[in-house]
Amino acid sequence: MTKTGWVGLVSAMLIAGCTGDMDTEQEQSSMSVKEQFEELERVHDARSAVLEKLEENRELGQLLWQEQMGNFYSMMNLIPHQMHFDGFEYTQPELLHLHDYDDMAAMTEAYVQSLVPINSREHSLCLRYSHNQGFVLKEGFEFPFRHRLAYLQMTLDDGDVLQMPDVANGERETNDIVHRGDFYCYQGEFTADDPQPATVSAEFDAQLPANLIEFEFTAADVGETMEQDGYLVTLLEFEQGRYAIEIDAVEGQSMDFGSQDVLAEAVDEYGNYIAWRGTEREPLHRAQRIDNLLDDLFNRADQGTLDEATARSELINLRDTLKEEQGRKLFLSRAFNGSVDKALITLMVYSEDSEEVRRELELPVYNSPAPMAASEENLRALPQIPLTAPVYDGRIQLRTSVVELNEELLQQQMRMVQYQHAPGEGFAESEYSSHMSWFYPPVQSDFFLNKRDRAGGLHVLATFDFYDEQGEPVEALEPEETESNIEGTEGPESEARAYEYQHRKIEYPFMIGQLLFNPDQFTAQPASVKAKLPMIVAPNLIKDSYAKDDLPTGITLNGNQLMIDYAVFEPREIAEVTDEVTQRRNQVFVKDSHGYLAEIRKDTFFHPHLRRVAVDVYYFYGEPETVEIWYKGQTTLHEYEVELPLLSGDGIQAQ
Repeated sequence: MTKTGWVGLVSAMLIAGCTGDMDTEQEQSSMSVKEQFEELERVHDARSAVLEKLEENRELGQLLWQEQMGNFYSMMNLIPHQMHFDGFEYTQPELLHLHDYDDMAAMTEAYVQSLVPINSREHSLCLRYSHNQGFVLKEGFEFPFRHRLAYLQMTLDDGDVLQMPDVANGERETNDIVHRGDFYCYQGEFTADDPQPATVSAEFDAQLPANLIEFEFTAADVGETMEQDGYLVTLLEFEQGRYAIEIDAVEGQSMDFGSQDVLAEAVDEYGNYIAWRGTEREPLHRAQRIDNLLDDLFNRADQGTLDEATARSELINLRDTLKEEQGRKLFLSRAFNGSVDKALITLMVYSEDSEEVRRELELPVYNSPAPMAASEENLRALPQIPLTAPVYDGRIQLRTSVVELNEELLQQQMRMVQYQHAPGEGFAESEYSSHMSWFYPPVQSDFFLNKRDRAGGLHVLATFDFYDEQGEPVEALEPEETESNIEGTEGPESEARAYEYQHRKIEYPFMIGQLLFNPDQFTAQPASVKAKLPMIVAPNLIKDSYAKDDLPTGITLNGNQLMIDYAVFEPREIAEVTDEVTQRRNQVFVKDSHGYLAEIRKDTFFHPHLRRVAVDVYYFYGEPETVEIWYKGQTTLHEYEVELPLLSGDGIQAQ
């Protein structure tokens, strides 16, 4: 796409989702996104024309173009941030793992022990270097505090050393190793007879916060300032699944906050943490004020009354003014994929009292075996991963106590999002300009039922009734067969196309997790919809639990290694065994006295004479005391009923 196209498209989307000057906002509210696109593209074309006239004043032209493009990228970053979220997504608290340990020091030690280099032939990004050979440096969880982790070199079992790239400083490869994605690739292939990786050396430095200060806001607190321990947080905005805050401190209090030192989180009305989708660290009006100045500078440049020194001076003065207005206050706006009920702010305060941690590490490498037959000899020779401190599984399905939604909770907690696009935009480029999607909160049964499973095969049972503004039913029009639909061919091909056209459009196509329709193809304009969606639910999960000293035949536990031989151990039989996740007819977890342990790795080997009968080998952080095997159990149907007013224009709305 040309620069003109990019600027026009992005600017149009930005205006559609942002607030600005009141008069401008009112003018834009009456314009469709398409109309805004056309207007902004016209303005950009006019600016480009001005630049073409400045051939003799290259310094001014270059300055204006650089400033325009710089501000353009600032505004571009606001697109997903300012527009309404288009789906619900849930997550875990950022300091989840801190609550798993007695204190920060214990959590830090568990993190250091969780660093495990895993060498294997599983890395497709390494194909061109070493025929898929490489290694990943696995960490049990993301360390949330200030730290530096530098991997230095790999030592082979014969003492030879491979130098690793200094990734933290931008180095991507050495003569020995290339960093690609999350993997490290060797600059050559290893054979079974070559010396094998033995250890990876690393340096870990961390600083732990001296204090964690927490604030909580709701929509009713907009404009309010809260103070704790000399720090002040003001809630500036709270809308559309996003909020903005400003952070200040009393005189003499340090404001030493890096970009990772302020946690801005959100929960919905049921306490579920919502995943964030965008962050802004400057208020929107800054980009708008710079753009207003650029408008003036381009006009004066076109009139020949502007020189480069004056333009540069005015731009510097505006930025100085904006900086002075902001002072030392920190601005932070965060957008989320869901309806925010509470904003949760955590300030991680570092000071002279902060504890310093430093470790020189020699990490043993786990050399994953190549594919092999699941013979007793091969399984006995599998390498071990040394025991580590426990790291607890952070998956939300294991941390929630809700097995499944009952009918009442289903009605309360399922969420719907509507999209309506103007003609020629988005989904309207196909035959549908509107759609509605549903979203499910986190429950334990998510291990067995994804979005497709919950609605799979049930679209024929779902009902959607549309009504006009007077509450009278409206019906979808039957598609019309016209020459234009099937022109261009004759004979069997023409007949086939005519048949396809007549049958491809059903009245209300309930796709997986969404309803697509065109409001212009009804007997009257629909204003609302009533829907009944039958959902598959699994409230009867079966959880078989075995103590490590009383495991069934076919299951063995050796330290942190769990082995399940499905030629010997026969899981419970359940119905609906269709996909890779459930083909073993179970989900496997291990626990210690505190909770479910996180998995380091899983390998699968197959018996040579038993078709697709497997042996699964798991490795976990910590030492398991209990093995649990979960089964889906008997499923049933709950009916989700919803009545929604439809959007009258293009936009997004969540309920």
